[in-house]
Amino acid sequence: MEPIIAILETLAVLEPEVYQIKLKTAQMALVKLQEAQSYMAKGNFYLAYLASHKSYRIIPTGESKKILIKTESMLSYAVGVHTNIGKSFQYLPEKIPELLSKYQNLPILEWDLIEINSVLGQLRNAAKALNSSLLAIEREHNSYLFPEIEKWQAGIRNQQGMIQSTQNYLIDIALSDSAVMLQTLNIKLTEESANLLSLVRSSLAEAAIQPYFIQAKKDFEPYANLAINLSLSSSLTQRNTHAKWYSHWSSIEMQVLEYSDSFSEYPKAFPDREKVLSTFKQESKIRVPNLEQGFLNLDLFISKHESIYGLIETLDRDRIILNYGLSST
Repeated sequence: MEPIIAILETLAVLEPEVYQIKLKTAQMALVKLQEAQSYMAKGNFYLAYLASHKSYRIIPTGESKKILIKTESMLSYAVGVHTNIGKSFQYLPEKIPELLSKYQNLPILEWDLIEINSVLGQLRNAAKALNSSLLAIEREHNSYLFPEIEKWQAGIRNQQGMIQSTQNYLIDIALSDSAVMLQTLNIKLTEESANLLSLVRSSLAEAAIQPYFIQAKKDFEPYANLAINLSLSSSLTQRNTHAKWYSHWSSIEMQVLEYSDSFSEYPKAFPDREKVLSTFKQESKIRVPNLEQGFLNLDLFISKHESIYGLIETLDRDRIILNYGLSST
């Protein structure tokens, strides 16, 4: 770059009206090149890329191209991150506020299983796509994040949090109502068990109580099936695998609807079962998701991270420039 400027300086003295503007342009390209070199030395590939891009666009030199290629390769992952973010928004169910309003006011035995399974599946896929984006950022920046990337990462996490809280809200509504049913059955089975144990010896009482437990399981079956559906639909792992919360919930179901080897202990364990079930009824546990934590529209998300999406557009342009050369315009 310096030899070019030296020549232009000489020509600008001889023919200033022709070469003065070209000299200033070359000097500007040099300033940006020096900035890029300085940023590279400091390890700030984000700013080094932007500076080398400007230098190369002004005057395409081998020096600026070398930095541009190196930094572009280090930042190209951002395009993949954006692709996964775009997929996440495509997965989002339509009219989320209306869906939440519908299901929070509808008895759970009247829930549309096909629709709710679809909604949870969409939310799951949206969350997984964002998780892929976050993992990509962490792989590339395992020790230091540039401020712009850090802000982007925080925005992705907020979006993921909104999706997860929406999913949790629907599940918590279902489990809360199911816990109410389990409480009713817990009281009934405990009273019947205690009554029979007070009248006859344990072995006879155990035989006599069987129809009550069979009926209780039958009464609870729609609730149990709903929990299974919600678990499989919301699981972030492979298909036909239960969500993490289901193991704890199914153990609570079993504590109420079944008894251990010693039937005489079942009535005594009533307070413990009641305590666990009460936690699912607490209103503080069922938190309405804050949809303002994230965005329901990709364009709004992009508008909050203009510098990053400017970078992504520049990466796309430079890929064409480096492969095919500068356009004549």
